[in-house]
Amino acid sequence: MLTGRQTLGTIEQSREDLRREEAELSKRIERSTRSLTDLQERQSEAYRDLARFRLNTDAAGALNTRLDSAAREARRLLDKRSADYKVLTDQLRHCEAERVELQKSRLEFDSGRDAAENQMDELMEAVDGRLENDSAYLAQRERTEKALATAEAAAQKAATSEKDRQEKGKAYEADPLFIYLWKRGFGTPDYSHRGLVRSLDRWVAGLVRFQDARANYAVLTSIPDKMARHAERCAQNAEDEQQKLADFSRNAMIDAAGTDLVGTIENLSDQIEQIDGELDGLDRRIETLSGALAEFSSGEDADFQKAEEHLSVSLQADDLNDLWLAALDTPSPEDEKTVQRIADFRERIEQVAREIRQDRELQRDMSRRRAELADVIKRFRSNGYGSWESTFSDDKLTTVLLGELVKGAITGAEYWARAERSHKRRKPRGRRVAFPKGSGLPKSMGGFGGRRGADRKRGSGSFKTGGGFGGGGFKTGDQF
Repeated sequence: MLTGRQTLGTIEQSREDLRREEAELSKRIERSTRSLTDLQERQSEAYRDLARFRLNTDAAGALNTRLDSAAREARRLLDKRSADYKVLTDQLRHCEAERVELQKSRLEFDSGRDAAENQMDELMEAVDGRLENDSAYLAQRERTEKALATAEAAAQKAATSEKDRQEKGKAYEADPLFIYLWKRGFGTPDYSHRGLVRSLDRWVAGLVRFQDARANYAVLTSIPDKMARHAERCAQNAEDEQQKLADFSRNAMIDAAGTDLVGTIENLSDQIEQIDGELDGLDRRIETLSGALAEFSSGEDADFQKAEEHLSVSLQADDLNDLWLAALDTPSPEDEKTVQRIADFRERIEQVAREIRQDRELQRDMSRRRAELADVIKRFRSNGYGSWESTFSDDKLTTVLLGELVKGAITGAEYWARAERSHKRRKPRGRRVAFPKGSGLPKSMGGFGGRRGADRKRGSGSFKTGGGFGGGGFKTGDQF
């Protein structure tokens, strides 16, 4: 049986291996591209040699000048391009070296966290045995249960009073004269108008019987605020009591282990989380640089296309074609040798161009397969499949199936479907006495520990806290 972290680590390693293969392919395409331009330059030189035999001095000079001009401009562009390529390559090499060091640190932290989590799991039964006979712990558990029940009831009452305010307040709020006087603070110390305005407001108040209505509306609107504040206090008290209960479990675990395993796990998890953030940033940078280098290696950058255009225009000119045909009609051995050189260059140029096209197609396929792996990794992380309790019953996920995914024989969606079907969550040891519903456990332990802190929905009639050994939160009525 595979653990989730082992499986995720193997998939990530496969992506890195594929990334390296892709980088090597990009270098090969770049070398082939440079070779292609070199062959084109040498072909141009062969055409100049041929011109010296077939043209008079002036015509040959004009041809050489044009070809030399094209070659010089192409070389200038290619030299600039090589310098840019070197800068990108150096930046990519630096990012990849930094990534290797970060990944190495992450593996060390991950190994330490795994060891601490496994040790903690092995000690759960001993900790349970200690706490289930600890009168202080049992008393705190009872106080926590009562505090949670009170918080739940207060939240429900706050929600009910707010609903009453909304329903019963409609009649008051629909009366424009009442709302006018209410907003002015009529009948309260805040009312400051005098003279005619005060007399008119008093007259309006008499029409709508404002004084009685104001008292009723004031009570109606004040109750929800009071209930909400009371619910907040109860929720905070419940959280405080639950923290005290969690401290019992953590202290018992410290005594059993001789060290603060929970604190160790949390510290390592924080460091791993920080490294993951740095790795994500590096991956985006590497992806950008790889894309730019792929553009260079495929000859799609502007400098290469301009250089290619300069040479191509000269080599395809009509007068060069005339030289080719004229050379074939003469018995001169020098002409024939030069023509053969040009023919050889043309054949080699076509061969290299064909190889480049094939490598570019392979490069696109590699990029697609790497994207499939990245999507699988994203799904693993978003679904918590790399957490402590995740396991997979299908051993092929890291062998045959992963190999097929890397080769492109199956899609990421197909691989993910197999992973989902074989995914399980291992049950922690112990009798669920310590760390009730995950309270006090480190967040990295997923379904084993659940979330730290409290998840409260104030005013909605719901109060939840902790995560739970098997997921789910603690609610009133649940047993510790």
